[in-house]
Amino acid sequence: MPDNPSADRILGHIVRRGKLPASLAHSAAKLSARLHLLRLFMSIDTYSICPCGSGKKIKFCKCKDSVHELDRVLKMIDGGQLVPALDRLSTILEEHPDAAWALAIRGRLFMDLREYTSLEENADRFRRLQPSNPLALTQSAAAALFRQDLSAATELMLEALTESGQTVDSFVLDVASLLAYALAGNGILLTSRVYATLALVSTGYEDSRMAANVLQQINGDPSVNQLAKAVPNLIPPPENADWVERYDEAALLLSNNKVALAQTKFESLQRSAPLQPAVLSGLLNCAIWRGDHATQTDMLVKLSQCEELSFDERARFLAMSQMASPDADGLAVDHLELSADVESIDEYQMAMIANPRFEELPADALESVKHESDVAPRSAFQILDSNVLGEGDKLTADNLPVALAAVFLFGRETDRSARLQIIGLPASKRAQVEELMNEVAPNLSWTQADEIGKLPLTMIATPQIGGIRPEHQSDLDSVVKELISKRVPETLSTTPVKMLGGVSLKDAASDESKSLLRAAMIRYIEGEDSLVARDEELINQLCEIGNVPKVERKKITGEELEEIPGSDLDRIDPSDLDPENLIYLIQRAQQISATSIGRRASKALLEADTESVDDGRFIGAKIIAYSFLMQRATESDEAVDYLDKAKVYAEEHKLSDASLLLAELGLRLRRQEIDLFQNTVQAIVQKHSDNPEVMGRLQQILAQLGLINPDGTPRQGPGMGPPSQEPAGGGLWTPDGESGGPAPASPAGGEASGGGKLWVPGMD
Repeated sequence: MPDNPSADRILGHIVRRGKLPASLAHSAAKLSARLHLLRLFMSIDTYSICPCGSGKKIKFCKCKDSVHELDRVLKMIDGGQLVPALDRLSTILEEHPDAAWALAIRGRLFMDLREYTSLEENADRFRRLQPSNPLALTQSAAAALFRQDLSAATELMLEALTESGQTVDSFVLDVASLLAYALAGNGILLTSRVYATLALVSTGYEDSRMAANVLQQINGDPSVNQLAKAVPNLIPPPENADWVERYDEAALLLSNNKVALAQTKFESLQRSAPLQPAVLSGLLNCAIWRGDHATQTDMLVKLSQCEELSFDERARFLAMSQMASPDADGLAVDHLELSADVESIDEYQMAMIANPRFEELPADALESVKHESDVAPRSAFQILDSNVLGEGDKLTADNLPVALAAVFLFGRETDRSARLQIIGLPASKRAQVEELMNEVAPNLSWTQADEIGKLPLTMIATPQIGGIRPEHQSDLDSVVKELISKRVPETLSTTPVKMLGGVSLKDAASDESKSLLRAAMIRYIEGEDSLVARDEELINQLCEIGNVPKVERKKITGEELEEIPGSDLDRIDPSDLDPENLIYLIQRAQQISATSIGRRASKALLEADTESVDDGRFIGAKIIAYSFLMQRATESDEAVDYLDKAKVYAEEHKLSDASLLLAELGLRLRRQEIDLFQNTVQAIVQKHSDNPEVMGRLQQILAQLGLINPDGTPRQGPGMGPPSQEPAGGGLWTPDGESGGPAPASPAGGEASGGGKLWVPGMD
């Protein structure tokens, strides 16, 4: 919410509710700007709608005896006199207990001032006065949200939307946006998506930046499965079914956000038409709106059992059941935490420093495991599966060390003995890690934490590298790429998972009763851009290992392109698309982090004739293709090659190279080419000093890298050098460092990347 509330925003305004499209997969990309609304209450008109939210005109509302005070209160708020405004509202409520408008405004002030206890008390009084008032329900939803009761907040928000009818107060959409953020931060992604999209598509709502940001973060995060980036559509009923009319009534209620009423009708339909895909899809959408992730999972599993659907559709629904709930563990791996009390950590620290299977972690890693009231560990080490590379050792995929777990050494505290603590330990690696720990800390009694954690299989499949020397940086990209092509398919196919009944994909390959389960597992992995982008043959390898038919890419027309959900984009062949549709496909791939199809579309665009089409209208489009390929390259040498080609193309066709030069900055730092970095900065200044947008972006980048202050003044300190880097686990490198590979570190406060943590209420 804004830090400085104004009377306009506190009072709110009524907007037309946007009806949700059939598919929300990429609606955010196509929304037009909203019209500016003038303030509705410049003076008191007794025939205008009462600001209490009841929907009545002032003349016929119980607020009519006190609403003459409204202008005075709003002037106080506009003048920044928030505390006097609250005092005045309290006085009004003492004199006029039925002044619901005062409760409406006071609740918004409490929310903006972060007085959450007062907000809850105000909301309770408001609901007692007007139980069905959308603003009262929304205040209660906000109060539940700030006490972290997402279930209650979602139910109250649904009630508020139901009572709002076809017009929604902007305050309701403000809280819907906050709810979307909180849900996303708690892994309830489909529900987060519908509330963010509701706020985004509502006509006249001007404060949609928060909702747009939620969608942008979900869509752009490569670690979010593609199946979570679109809400499943309603499935149409059979044409000859005798319950079609009842289904249409329920679907209409759902499209108008009358979720409770729609659910009642769908449940009635289920009793007379059990296990019908159309009815189950309706119940699934109701569960999504209610934030009931357990029911979402249940409905998705039931849909996967409907034999009326195709085998691929059933596999997709079963795969979705593994991402609908943050508690899903069908494709998760147990990871343990072990600890052992010791007299002193000094001898163990020295032993680990001397052992080539242990690599000391930097100081900033120590703070990452510190709880609020705890003391940070004194030191920490990665436990490696092979020796740290020595001076002169050649780096190969066979000798590149990979981390098994991490051990933290805590000194003695007043009320606690010194201890060693192992975290991030996959259960399958316990024996190997304990054997290594016996070399440096023999005869210790290890205690396992009561709670066994879960890590997604797709996360542990990516090797976390360590133990390399600075001279290995030049070969690191190619070696990591080779390592990933070896390790990732092996880990994914040989790790036992609950979804397959406790066996691995490889072991289940010959079990015909698990054919749907195997297909669903591979379908889920297919949506993991952070894996597939690093090895585009991964899915075919897993299909072969798991005895599942390989995915066939099909050619499509431009008319079909917009109807294809993001989770299916990688299954198309873009070679027959014209330049305009290829540009759309690249931009959509960029938006939802669909790297593989983005690369294929970019290469198709580079081969296309853009000069003779539409009088050369698409000549500059090839810069888009080069930029995508450069940003999504898995090796920095490959990125440099695309950069050089893009520069030549821009010069030949007299196109601006500003975006290329800005992207080059991160690339040169990544390669530790400081002279070329400085040359790039100078080139930007020389060529584009008259472009304030480019120069502003340059200043922003340099400030993020810590080379200048945010105001543009030089930073006092040592000379420029590359930011410190820690080798990451074979991550996909991008020039702007927004993903998992080794990249320039950004200081705190820089731009949020796709994989950053989402803010949720209470975080501050």
